[in-house]
Amino acid sequence: MGNMTEITLDDVTALEPGQILTDSIRQWRSDCQSGQFKIGSTTLRGSKIDLELIGAQVNEGEFFNYPLQKWLALLFVDPDGVLSSILFKTESLDNFEELRRQYRLKGETLLGKTIRAQMSQRSGTKKDPVTGEKTATKYHAVEFEITGDGKYAAAIATFRQLHYHPEFIQLTESKTVDKIGK
Repeated sequence: MGNMTEITLDDVTALEPGQILTDSIRQWRSDCQSGQFKIGSTTLRGSKIDLELIGAQVNEGEFFNYPLQKWLALLFVDPDGVLSSILFKTESLDNFEELRRQYRLKGETLLGKTIRAQMSQRSGTKKDPVTGEKTATKYHAVEFEITGDGKYAAAIATFRQLHYHPEFIQLTESKTVDKIGK
């Protein structure tokens, strides 16, 4: 028989303020067509989320049926205090990198801060592959801003010290690929 993990159903202790839930990783998605953040593929959570970073890295991959490209993977604590992950690409990735650059120029880290990720509508054009005709398109890109100090900063610092290493994010990515089927 394969590995078995018992799911604890009777431990329903509420989190204390500032405490984070780390027994599993919540998978967030940014649906830039609808302009909504989702938990998994169906639970809509609106056009913005506040997150507190644990780690970040850029990798190449073929996620969510997209061709091979660069993806920004963030490991973070979400507004509910849950250990979470999310992937961004293209313009959203660039927007995050610019926020990181701005704070680095000031000599500040993004750790310990609350970062708001917000959908922002864009317009573009798309060429029809058959007719060659250009049509207008609308999509969203994620923009990032610091909104204040993080309320989970102490718990995140402890988690980073005891559990976090760069491979941690790759483990969350491979779970995402397994779930959606390539």
